[in-house]
Amino acid sequence: MLKIQSIDRHNRLWMSSVAILLGVLAGYFVGTESILFATSTHLGDYSSQLLQREEELIDEVASTLKQANASPYTPCSEQDIALMRRLAFSARFLKDVGRLHQNTFLCSATTGKLTAPIPLLKPDFTLSSGAVIYRSYPLHVPAGAHGEIAGYQNADVVIGSDVFSDFPQNSASYAVGVVDPDYSKQGTTIIFSGVSGAITIPYKVLESQGTVRSANKMYRASCDPRHTACAVAEISMQEVWRSNRVLLSGYIASGAGAGISCAAAIVLARRRKRNQTGQLKRAILDGKLTVAYQPIVELGSHRIVGAEALARWIDEDGEHVHPETIIGLAEAGGFVSEITQFVLTRAIEEIAPILESNPAFRVTINLAPADLDDPKLLLLLNEKLNGPIQARNVAFELSERATSNREVAVAAIRRLRERGHATFIDDFGTGYSNLAYLTELNVDGIKINRSFIATIGTESVTASIVPQILAVARALNLDVVVQGIEREDQAMYFASDNPKIEGQGWFFGLPVPAKGLQYLCAERSE
Repeated sequence: MLKIQSIDRHNRLWMSSVAILLGVLAGYFVGTESILFATSTHLGDYSSQLLQREEELIDEVASTLKQANASPYTPCSEQDIALMRRLAFSARFLKDVGRLHQNTFLCSATTGKLTAPIPLLKPDFTLSSGAVIYRSYPLHVPAGAHGEIAGYQNADVVIGSDVFSDFPQNSASYAVGVVDPDYSKQGTTIIFSGVSGAITIPYKVLESQGTVRSANKMYRASCDPRHTACAVAEISMQEVWRSNRVLLSGYIASGAGAGISCAAAIVLARRRKRNQTGQLKRAILDGKLTVAYQPIVELGSHRIVGAEALARWIDEDGEHVHPETIIGLAEAGGFVSEITQFVLTRAIEEIAPILESNPAFRVTINLAPADLDDPKLLLLLNEKLNGPIQARNVAFELSERATSNREVAVAAIRRLRERGHATFIDDFGTGYSNLAYLTELNVDGIKINRSFIATIGTESVTASIVPQILAVARALNLDVVVQGIEREDQAMYFASDNPKIEGQGWFFGLPVPAKGLQYLCAERSE
């Protein structure tokens, strides 16, 4: 009996061991296959999205070049340059439109007409249509910069470096562009936008409809024969297993529950995480941002003389997002200039009725560091400032952080002032403030930070700094705007020094929509 019990115990142990081993093997098999499937699906989705963006870019390049080549005007005449500026401004992915003649560069939307033609370098790539592509061409403006250029007949365009900025190169890298028609079966050269240089992709990747594993990498391609364009997403197998080792361990440990875990993992892998940066990008594209205006008043008379335009956004969860958070997200995502352009465009459209009764009214727009050397800002101003709205009606604010690159800041301020726009240093006193700093920047005025205002009437050290700031402004003949005024005694303190000093804050009004601002302006004028 003991012998039988021993054999039975041995068999149960053996069967249990086999069951555990089979469970481990099944978990390992299901886990590895599920991980590979999820990665393949992710790469497929990624390459499809990239190809869609590339098709949009190619269509825009082709349309812009066609319109530029069809120009009825004399090359580089004022009418011809104005046409190219309209084309550059209306383009989503293009930074400039230029005019060519007999292999020389004559003029463009941003450079204007050159004093002498510049010979073109040899293109990196020539398509069957006769169009040429330069991968990293030295640009005339800004000096020292390089960009991708596409040219055809008598026109060319500069493709923005941020075309694929919302597709970061993380664990899965990518290549996007036009396929070299002369590629050999040893490899396919891809010229792609948004990433410098070119790479070689195994030829079978482009010919396959699915995922290809080669040289310890996984590839997934999406191609459009109409444009001979492809997008290829790739990831190393080492990265696949490294980033999924916990998941694989979970599959192995789960054994009998491997199938359920596999299904859950696939669902989780394919679920797209909606983050605030992505939401904000979609909101800009869909025009779901709004602009609010905080009144700026002359402290001596309480007359509204202007307003600061501020972006407002309610995210997809119904939450009101703070303006500083909006700018922070946009700067981190590399599209803060799109916020600036949106606010500027909307503000110019909405203040027109106010200017009918108050032609001296001024709306101020905040500029981020990325805006200072963005040529699209000037193109937008050229396009929008006409009719009742003049350059004097639009002013700009730069934070002290934005002016930390002195060379860029000085040049940007000079360009804006030459056009007739007033410029102010925002939150003055919190950063690099000194006389030499202000003299070098050559701005029109300063906005005193609200942290100094709260201490008016107290013994605080910051309160004693305010007279010094006002003295600096008088010495340099600068206009002054005081931020954060919440009480009447604060307004009176500055008005007693100079009735022409301007201020803004809750005491004079919260940020309101354009209709509310019109009402306030009409009420104060009565």
